Amino acid sequence: MKIKWLILIAVLTGTVAFWGCGGSNPAGPIPYTTELQGSWVYDDADYRLTFTFTDSSWTVLEEYWIKQDTTLTFTGTFTLNTAASPKYIDLLCASSPYSGDIGKTSLGIYALNSTATACTLAIADIGDTVRPITFGTDPFVVDKQ
Repeated sequence: MKIKWLILIAVLTGTVAFWGCGGSNPAGPIPYTTELQGSWVYDDADYRLTFTFTDSSWTVLEEYWIKQDTTLTFTGTFTLNTAASPKYIDLLCASSPYSGDIGKTSLGIYALNSTATACTLAIADIGDTVRPITFGTDPFVVDKQ
């Protein structure tokens, strides 16, 4: 009987060590998730925005057709809270064409469609301390590439 208990304890200890206790961080054990990994694009008659998420890094490429083919690039790191409803995204700016953006965060919310091929976003201006709580009447939707 004692050997069975020792085996059970060893199995449980190994399981907890491998998988973790759970429940302590509902957003996951790392500050980012793979559900946004890849490129997401918004196309408009005047410009295109391309969001790229790789591991915990993000890049936004803004291409303007009306401003003589101007391209702006922003980069940084991000964290998600997938347990919130709607889900939270925080974008910390590491590089920007505007030096005042660097080191500041954009707070946002997002929602994926049922097939994870489109993402609705609401992102506050960089440096704003208030997170959007709704997507508004004209939601900003990016498509997975």
